[in-house]
Amino acid sequence: MKKNSVFNYEKSYLNSWYNIKKGFEEFYKENGSELKINPAESMFLSKIYYSDGISQREIAKGLHVSEANITKTFKKLEEKKLVYKTIDEENNARRKLHLTEKGEETFEKCIELFKNFDAFLFEGLNEDQIEKMETQLSRIGNRSLEIFEE
Repeated sequence: MKKNSVFNYEKSYLNSWYNIKKGFEEFYKENGSELKINPAESMFLSKIYYSDGISQREIAKGLHVSEANITKTFKKLEEKKLVYKTIDEENNARRKLHLTEKGEETFEKCIELFKNFDAFLFEGLNEDQIEKMETQLSRIGNRSLEIFEE
């Protein structure tokens, strides 16, 4: 007899998370191709957009990825003329990351793209329902990040 699990329960968080992820990938592919960046790169740009002068180490910590991953992503985005570095005047070993004008414009298009995906997902839900869902997902997401603390 086969065991019941989150894999065969249609309403499980695992299946829902997977479906949202796959749906977003398809939405991004269909609507974000002119951006010439992938969703992970948009998250990288978001860290700089909202914290100009942030370091690569701070981005790695915030996105829960290796500094090597961040270095590789930075180089790709630098080649696309979306980001640049400056030397921190208070610490010559630290580099500050910034968006170029093109980088800001690209990220602001990402904001619109994500807003459109939200509108599609949340169509028919009222503000209270959306708030409750976001609160629950935030709690679950934050709980899952506790794995990094162990």
